[in-house]
Amino acid sequence: MAADGPSVQPLHVEYDPVTGVPSEFNDFLPKDCDEYKRWKASQEAGVSGAMAGLTVASGEGGAAVGAAAAAPAQEKKQSSKKKKSKPEVVLERNTRNKKKCITTISGLDMFGVKLGEASKLFGKKFASGASVVKNAEGKEHIDVQGDCLDQAAELIIKQYKEVTKQDIYYIESKKKERYYDDEA
Repeated sequence: MAADGPSVQPLHVEYDPVTGVPSEFNDFLPKDCDEYKRWKASQEAGVSGAMAGLTVASGEGGAAVGAAAAAPAQEKKQSSKKKKSKPEVVLERNTRNKKKCITTISGLDMFGVKLGEASKLFGKKFASGASVVKNAEGKEHIDVQGDCLDQAAELIIKQYKEVTKQDIYYIESKKKERYYDDEA
């Protein structure tokens, strides 16, 4: 009886030549992968060719959007210039669970130090856990388990020659102060 019913034919799936996946999957590719970017560029090129017959008024809106996107980028560049004017290493001692301390070291990346390698060095030197963490502003810093603020300052001066004693600060009771006195 099964032979009398409708026969099922296999589906013929056409793959997109740019991405190599079925065409209906292109929208769901990760936005940062190369295939998606190439596919999106080819789609925009096709759309811009189709939009050649449209009026200029719609083009002005696109230019305004492009100009609006360029303005925040310029603001970001200006704000980053202010921060790069004087690189500094900031050490901070934080308490968690009433007895445990965490030493936070930020600003080493401004001196060209790779934070992953520095984290390993601190972890081995202080025999504790050390990791690279992003703060709320999106900047990376190193968290070392334990109270090793004094030893960390000495190790930074000893290990990284580009960091001077005048570049190291620490935060105590919400005030940023120079770690080494000016006599050094």
